[in-house]
Amino acid sequence: MKLFYFTDPMCSWCYGFSPAVKKLKENYPEIDLQIISGGFSPYSQQVVDQDYKEFLAFHWTNVNQRSGQFFDHSMKFISDSFRYDTEPSSRALTVVQELSPKQDFDYLSLMQKAFYVDGKDITNDTVLAALAEELGIEKNTFLDRFHSEEMKQKTNHGFQFSRQLGVQGFPTLLTLENGTVKVITRGFQDYRSLKVTVDNWLSSANVTAPNSGQSCSGDTCEC
Repeated sequence: MKLFYFTDPMCSWCYGFSPAVKKLKENYPEIDLQIISGGFSPYSQQVVDQDYKEFLAFHWTNVNQRSGQFFDHSMKFISDSFRYDTEPSSRALTVVQELSPKQDFDYLSLMQKAFYVDGKDITNDTVLAALAEELGIEKNTFLDRFHSEEMKQKTNHGFQFSRQLGVQGFPTLLTLENGTVKVITRGFQDYRSLKVTVDNWLSSANVTAPNSGQSCSGDTCEC
């Protein structure tokens, strides 16, 4: 059974959802989970000034309250050069999916921790390469693929695929059945709620009432 998980490394609701996805992977080995970075804010030039920092902090608090995931509100990644551009981290995930596909969720989790907990700038190629090294991927090999036109195009294809399927917010889990898109869940879910929805999907070809929770769309997924 194939399930598409549309996410983004710099989407805080996806970070909040990550423990539920981890349990899903552990408890449902029969599900082929395809992780796709949908790109809610690629190529953005958004600076994190004081107003935007307060905006982030407000939403991070909401995610923490719903999910229990820790956030470091000092946001050490902020600098004069930092932009809230989600393309580099999405491309890094694409590279890992090529070089070590079975570790893509592990790498996604490393990026989320680096960004939200450690305050590292995951738009920076050196930071992204160091995280890949933690999974045994050689730094120069990673960087060569990261800077290749092929990986840039493949990452953009993931963004386009997200739009083609009508993904309206992250995180989203959906399946394609006979060419028809079926949304399994849209937005944040705790594992208990997610399990009920997934069990319904697995036991029936038709999910008539997708379980919807806190979601985000457009360039607000970093909330």
